[in-house]
Amino acid sequence: MAMHPVRKLQSRILQKKWERKREYLLQNADIMPSGAKKFLASYYPDARVRKRYLTELGVEFGEGSWANIGFLKIPPDTKLKEKVYIGKNVSIAANVVCICEANANNGREINTYPYVSEHATRRGDIVIEDDVWIGANVTIMPGLRIGRCAVIGAGSVVTRDIDPYGVYAGVPARKMRDVRETPKQ
Repeated sequence: MAMHPVRKLQSRILQKKWERKREYLLQNADIMPSGAKKFLASYYPDARVRKRYLTELGVEFGEGSWANIGFLKIPPDTKLKEKVYIGKNVSIAANVVCICEANANNGREINTYPYVSEHATRRGDIVIEDDVWIGANVTIMPGLRIGRCAVIGAGSVVTRDIDPYGVYAGVPARKMRDVRETPKQ
């Protein structure tokens, strides 16, 4: 059934408004306030806008890679030298968190203990190589590398480097198999 002409016109007008908003946001990312950048980077419905603002916050994307809604880089600022590097053709599901710096930032006494300063406080780049698939609600800890063609199951917490072609899942993420293996019947 064909769309009514008035509805069709309303739809075109609405589409043009969204296109103008998208273009404005893409062209003016450098002048947006920090809080707006953080919000747009994670929650704007248009993936092109999210990608542009994530780049402003220290996430570098390879060709053909996108992050779904809810992607966070912690801390979300460019003053920190640590970045998230995402290779080519990477699929990132909703609500993935990349933690580039982890510490007890409000703690005074806790930061004086050797265990905290030597084992729990970490910072570093996160490198996600080409053709990786990351499921929803995954958390990736600082300074890790996720190897080429790896798969990380939904809800996993990545605390160690991920081997290329590995399938990982769990808390903490553990290797389940190799993607190149033929499944056993």
